Amino acid sequence: MVKDDSRLMQTKPLTPVERSHKMAAALSSYARALTFENRSRRNLYRLAGLAPRTRDRVFSIMMMVTIGITFVLPMIGSIGYYTFLASPGYVSQVRFIVRSSTPFLSRDRYSSNTVEPKEKIVQDTAILLNYLESPAIIQDMQKHVDLHYLFGRPDIDVLSRLPNDATQDDMLKYWKKHAYTYVNPKSGIVELEITAYSPQQAYDLVQLVLRLSEEQVNKLSAGMWEDLRASTQRDVDEATREVADLRGKFRDTQNQTGVFDVDLSAQRIDAVLTTVESNIADLRARRQALGEALVSNAPQVADLERRIAAAEVEAKNLRAQIAGTTGQGDSNLAGYSSLFDRLKLDLSLAENRLTAAIKDLEKVKLVSSLQLTYVDNFVEPTMSDSNKYPNIGLSLFLSLLTCLAACGVTCGSLMMIRNKLD
Repeated sequence: MVKDDSRLMQTKPLTPVERSHKMAAALSSYARALTFENRSRRNLYRLAGLAPRTRDRVFSIMMMVTIGITFVLPMIGSIGYYTFLASPGYVSQVRFIVRSSTPFLSRDRYSSNTVEPKEKIVQDTAILLNYLESPAIIQDMQKHVDLHYLFGRPDIDVLSRLPNDATQDDMLKYWKKHAYTYVNPKSGIVELEITAYSPQQAYDLVQLVLRLSEEQVNKLSAGMWEDLRASTQRDVDEATREVADLRGKFRDTQNQTGVFDVDLSAQRIDAVLTTVESNIADLRARRQALGEALVSNAPQVADLERRIAAAEVEAKNLRAQIAGTTGQGDSNLAGYSSLFDRLKLDLSLAENRLTAAIKDLEKVKLVSSLQLTYVDNFVEPTMSDSNKYPNIGLSLFLSLLTCLAACGVTCGSLMMIRNKLD
């Protein structure tokens, strides 16, 4: 009975005043909860069942327009362009190496004795790669093909076409997008890819670039070989003049001394001296025989003594001509021999220098006429059967990622601005 009475007391109906106080307390508690849980007035309006304000409608419209501009329209344009409008790009590929003919030449100063062939190949390869990305390649190609027509034809789509008013810098930027080079640092093999809008044009461009690259690398040493050729020609001219002067001096010395050949003159004088000494010996023998038969002051003995004295003077002069001291200083064969030996030595050295200079000149002429560097493609340039560009699947995927990123950034910025304004 006690429990029943308590239940009756709890279910006792409230008075109107008590019910009003209780409802006011509940509404106050609910308002505080909304304030702490939803600080945005827009959410309060939505929870309260009120209509959105004009600013919210404006932001909603801006969000839809942004999505359309940054995502929907670009994706529609990308699908239409890559599927129906984009011009097909054909790639011709070739692999080659830069090879020097230096190892096949003799090891002298004209065949790069100071620069190792491997270092020269690395240097020539670096020069070639820089040449392929320089304005010089555009100027050289323009002499053989019309790049404005090749890449700016009307049948090429507008986005891929080279503008008609393109400057040289524009053409260089366009060329760098259509020519790709890669070098293997270990093997030195260079890979070249050129993109054009027909297979034949791509193939012809690769052939042209290979030829121009080879000419450019060999052109670098042309000036050096011209200077070297002029220098060796001057050496030959100087050695020729020196040999001519020494030969003239040798001839003048022969004329002044009257000696054509020292050895022949010595043999001649020696033969005369032998005859004179034999004559002296014969005269002395006759004098001795007459001295035994006649008195010492006999006319026959005096005549023989005069003849012997004259023969001895002549023999002495002949010996002096060969070697000895004469009243004429060095006018003997010994002095002439040393003089002629010096002249012959100088002439021999000059002739050797002339021979060496002529050999160097002929070698320089030969080497300068040869091609010292070769761009050898060990595989033939390819002629593509199908276009490599555009890759529709990859291009659309990249376009999708780009559009999603742009759309996300733009929409996120709008959301931040709207939250700041709330």
